[in-house]
Amino acid sequence: MIFNIQRWSLHDGPGIRTTVFFKGCPLRCRWCSNPESWSFETQLFFMEERCSGCGACIDVCEAGANRLNGASLEFDRDACVACGRCEKACPQNARERVGQDLTVEAVSRILERDAVFYRSSGGGVTFSGGEPFAQMEMLRRLARGCSLAGIRTAVETSGFFAFEDARAIFDWIDAIFIDLKHTNDAIHKRLTGVSNTTIIETIMRLDAMGRGLTVRIPLVRGLTDTRENIDGVIRLCRRLRHLVGIELLPYHPLGAGKYKGLGLSFDAAMTAPEHGAIQLILARMQAHRLPAGCPGLPFCPPEPG
Repeated sequence: MIFNIQRWSLHDGPGIRTTVFFKGCPLRCRWCSNPESWSFETQLFFMEERCSGCGACIDVCEAGANRLNGASLEFDRDACVACGRCEKACPQNARERVGQDLTVEAVSRILERDAVFYRSSGGGVTFSGGEPFAQMEMLRRLARGCSLAGIRTAVETSGFFAFEDARAIFDWIDAIFIDLKHTNDAIHKRLTGVSNTTIIETIMRLDAMGRGLTVRIPLVRGLTDTRENIDGVIRLCRRLRHLVGIELLPYHPLGAGKYKGLGLSFDAAMTAPEHGAIQLILARMQAHRLPAGCPGLPFCPPEPG
């Protein structure tokens, strides 16, 4: 199940890339900007602000999920089966299905379209999500196919998966980006719904295999930018022998509208740390000779020593 394939991406690895977003994730991070990636099923976005109440969706919905209440239209999300009939009927484009059950062959054909640009730019294909390793067989076949075709691959992962089941897949992956949300297990469970034990074990086992890792740290003020968490990240990353880099990712409410469209609650109080606070985190990491950087801020490599 795929929820997006983004061609000409410049943010998910080096060069020109195509990013494949796998649908389905075992985590429920409070700051997630892609809540449509959580479910493994096709879902329906309902953008209420676009709806004119014309009722065109009522006539085509066999599940009875739409009805008029006076001048307004009510949508019963529990009754919706995401068949897509209302999406096609809506003149205001207020409805959109998200999630396609594509075959490996169909995805591969899309990936191969830009192969010449991958090679000329040093780019390739990035597997993201959701959690790509939640669909291991599809990930394995796509990664293997890309590798055999001479297309470089990268994966963006939460690290929350059964490592032994996934080990062989890494033979077909060139670059690994792994999130570390919080180093305190109890806080990690509260913020994401799962323990960080498996994630930290994944990081350490990949490092022991000699695999270069880029560790990504989401920064949400008061949640993940605390002294405790940053100190924990520093301690863990100093143990890694094959660390490629640390990327600090300041929170941005990009997904706010998606939550409403999916009928989910959204915490509007979350914010990113101030610019100066991020600079201090970078300085602390670089003082430990860790290769830390932040998009939009100048990268300062650690001094040799």
